[in-house]
Amino acid sequence: MNAANPRAAAFDFGIAGTALRARGPEPWIAPLQTAWATWQPAPETTAWDVQFTADARLPLPQGPLFEALPRARGGVCTLAAPGFEGEVSAAVGAAHLRAHPEATPGDVGYFLRVALAMQAFARGGMLFHTAGIVHRGQGYALFGVSGSGKTTAAHLSAPDPVLNDDLVLLWPAPAGWQMYATPFGKRRGDVRVAPLRALLRLIKAPAAALAPLPAGRALGELVANTPVLSADALWLPELLARWETLLRTIPVYALHFRRDATFWEVIDAELG
Repeated sequence: MNAANPRAAAFDFGIAGTALRARGPEPWIAPLQTAWATWQPAPETTAWDVQFTADARLPLPQGPLFEALPRARGGVCTLAAPGFEGEVSAAVGAAHLRAHPEATPGDVGYFLRVALAMQAFARGGMLFHTAGIVHRGQGYALFGVSGSGKTTAAHLSAPDPVLNDDLVLLWPAPAGWQMYATPFGKRRGDVRVAPLRALLRLIKAPAAALAPLPAGRALGELVANTPVLSADALWLPELLARWETLLRTIPVYALHFRRDATFWEVIDAELG
């Protein structure tokens, strides 16, 4: 950001029952407003105010804000790193990030993602680290640790729509759970939402196979792949309860797969 006094800008952003109003310097806000123009909250949804302030007194950033680990305690999440000081409060329903003028729209976008994760949880949903694929009209969440193959599985699933290859939003519905697309990773197609059919823990293997995942292991891995919320021990009981509620209606399996699309044949035989 090179302008001494950049103009202020604002836009609303939301998915399912979430809504954020981002306000701050135009060089940070305008690129996201353009990129996320179609991600509009429902008119009746109350927005959290997310304020961005340029502060040249902060040190120069040493890396992107994405590299800063969220620190959460008692419903408040902080993000601190050279060049950044941010806080999201679920109780207040607001967030504020002070950043050095050399920060980028990508840093602003990451902070909005953290705020959305907290708001979604407060309103009954969950941001989930997974590849969300729509196969035969049903949503499948293929999850696992970094390197487990989420992006590979999404690529191998062509031409099926990919809601996102990294982060999706899970949201409760009267007939079960819905899986929503997000703009936080790579997508394929125009589909934005699908009913969640199953959770599939990816495991690279010589041959495709599907097996039920033990409940204890499933809960541990699902919590670990719930960004931001798993950083606060005080939220863990409610987070575990949320996943237990979801697992009453949504099955979870270990999906052994190799580098081809035969895993969908196995899934169709069991769940199709």
